[in-house]
Amino acid sequence: MIRCRLYLRIGAMVAGIMYIVKRKDDSIDYNSFIFRLMAADVMDMDRSGDMALFMKTLINGGAKKIVVDMDGLEFIDSAGISVLIDAAKMVRNNEGDLALLRVPQRIQTIFQPIKLNRFIRMFENEEEAISFFRMV
Repeated sequence: MIRCRLYLRIGAMVAGIMYIVKRKDDSIDYNSFIFRLMAADVMDMDRSGDMALFMKTLINGGAKKIVVDMDGLEFIDSAGISVLIDAAKMVRNNEGDLALLRVPQRIQTIFQPIKLNRFIRMFENEEEAISFFRMV
């Protein structure tokens, strides 16, 4: 197997994906991969559609472990939150999970009234997220 990193830019969102070139007899074990998506600076009604489509494509393609890195996120509205919730439900239906990484305090304040942290796990650093996904 040849392993390399592939970075995609979708609108303002960047996704880091582990890409595997495989032979006919190889199969991909998606349980061993964590897909890390970098949220755009704004996830609102106008800009969250690309991320929703990309996440749906990843999950339908077999991804079971997804981390959304929100370090650069400045604003999120109900449409952006809906994308996260829908993706979490979809990946859990496929026996996987979704987590949020490095959620800025101003964004956590937006999440508090709806208690999003009870539905989607949030982590301060990558080590915590990787440790969580070892159990999934």
